[in-house]
Amino acid sequence: MHGPGGGWEPPVWPADQAAAAGLRAWLAGQGDGGFSAPDMDFSGADLSGGDFTAAVLGRARLHYATLRNTRLAGAHCEEADFSQADLDGADLENAFGREAYFWKTKLCGANFTSAEFNRADFTEADLSGANLTDTLLTRATFTHANLTGATAERTVLRNAVLDSADVRKFTGTVVGPISVIFRGKRSLLDGADLEQWFGARGGQVTRYYARTSE
Repeated sequence: MHGPGGGWEPPVWPADQAAAAGLRAWLAGQGDGGFSAPDMDFSGADLSGGDFTAAVLGRARLHYATLRNTRLAGAHCEEADFSQADLDGADLENAFGREAYFWKTKLCGANFTSAEFNRADFTEADLSGANLTDTLLTRATFTHANLTGATAERTVLRNAVLDSADVRKFTGTVVGPISVIFRGKRSLLDGADLEQWFGARGGQVTRYYARTSE
């Protein structure tokens, strides 16, 4: 994966002229440090394999964009919209994405280690095989999301909504409580109840007691 001066170019450039111009300037080495593109529109672009370490993408629009195996480590993605984008294999380690949108987004095998995506919306997203180690996901929404085979380690799911999420083979340790419809009403499950909820759905999770968030 390459950044400025490394010879990488996007397989498909953004259709938006401002976004394309900003990306061209950065790749030509005119930028100072990481890529900065807050509020820009990259919808439909293919940025696969690019190195956007520490990029500033707050409120950026990436509808239907392709970012397979793209490096977004340490990137600022607050309120960015990745709806129906393809981020399979993307590296989001240490990224920040409070209130980011991932509706129906492909995130298979994505690395979220030590990232912070509090209040993010992962409705119907595919996070199968994702690495959620040390990830902060307080009040995130995972309604109808695919979390099969995802791995958690000290993962903060405090007040995260997991209604109808597929958690088969979801394993590791998490910080609760989680928010689900339980016995016909909205409930916050923690401790043994949290572990049993995952277990009844094919996951194997242990409640982790030391980590806090927000």
